[in-house]
Amino acid sequence: MDYILSYILYFSKWDDTIHIFVVKFHKKYNVYPNILLACDKTYKKKDLYAQIHPDRLIDANNMETFENSNDKYHGISYFIADDYSLECCMNYNLQEGYFTLIFDEAPDFGGEPIEKPDDVENVFRYRMIA
Repeated sequence: MDYILSYILYFSKWDDTIHIFVVKFHKKYNVYPNILLACDKTYKKKDLYAQIHPDRLIDANNMETFENSNDKYHGISYFIADDYSLECCMNYNLQEGYFTLIFDEAPDFGGEPIEKPDDVENVFRYRMIA
């Protein structure tokens, strides 16, 4: 399994940081990662900053942007760009600010995908504009 461990120094630029390391991953392994692992504290901080750009938050159910959606926002489940898509999964062993990018050809998710609350129907994706 191919992976890169990285760190978000400035959460105000979390999306750029992830994109930079995705590009490095692609250069190193000649494939894009498809999984983003981080701890709950990292995801909570990232989600706070993601709401600064509500035009980039896409409701997967109706493809509306968060600013035009009636659904309640509960966090990002996917990070997408033109060339790749990352599924956000939990790794409680990582410290706050750290994240791991992984390419897994056939992910079985023996780990813990980020689960949405039972009363939530929507999944939000963050669209990276590079």
